[in-house]
Amino acid sequence: MTDIRTLIAFNTATASENKIHDDAVASHFGFTGGLVPGVDVFAYLAHAPMAKWGKGWLAGGQMRARFLKPVYDGDTAEVSSAETAEGLDLTIKARGDLCATGSARQLGANAPTALLAIAPMPDLDTRPPASMDSLKPASTLGTLRETYTRAEGLDHIAAVRDDAALYDDGRIANAGWLLRRANYVLADNVRLGPWIHVESDINMHSLLHDGEDLEVRAVVAENVESKGHLIVTLDVQMLSSGRHIMSCRHWAIYEPRQVRDKR
Repeated sequence: MTDIRTLIAFNTATASENKIHDDAVASHFGFTGGLVPGVDVFAYLAHAPMAKWGKGWLAGGQMRARFLKPVYDGDTAEVSSAETAEGLDLTIKARGDLCATGSARQLGANAPTALLAIAPMPDLDTRPPASMDSLKPASTLGTLRETYTRAEGLDHIAAVRDDAALYDDGRIANAGWLLRRANYVLADNVRLGPWIHVESDINMHSLLHDGEDLEVRAVVAENVESKGHLIVTLDVQMLSSGRHIMSCRHWAIYEPRQVRDKR
């Protein structure tokens, strides 16, 4: 059985430091407008497993998504979820293009037994530019810390066109809100130009509630050149008071080919 949900995409990042979400800058990369963040496209897809399996999925499920083509602000996006023997296959189409593919499972991997190391966050104004040197494989990134609030959760749920009732009216964090912190831990550690989130593979371990603190640890798993792009892979663990919330592998083009060609 296939379920189709239609939504109007919304670019939540027009004021972001990442100018790939700005219409004028994105046009220089061949896009017709600013890109809706990949973490928000991920959130569009994550509605389906949440609606099917509920909080059990958010506390112990798995999902992976890859972003193939842009979703733009105002696009009519068609989000499909098809039942398979393993779980759900997920897609997003917009403007007739296949923009994202993914899959979800009701049960994911167990929480990691080994914790990633913590490290101080660099000063935001003097953090190094993203490069092969500043993002060396096996290097530990500065640890991000913040507190989840229901108010912020409700704002995010509305922005990604989700249903607050699935998340106890915002009292528990949704997967897209959590995954956005994988972007933040990268951007707060190195200075980035226009960059593109391309893929994430998450495992959920427990719920994050209103008022609970969140600690985001990350290490560089890989940093490679592919088709002219520089691509970093992060391993990320998110914890609250020592309790695992999410673990994920997170891929991003931190220096697109178009930027490198201008050098």
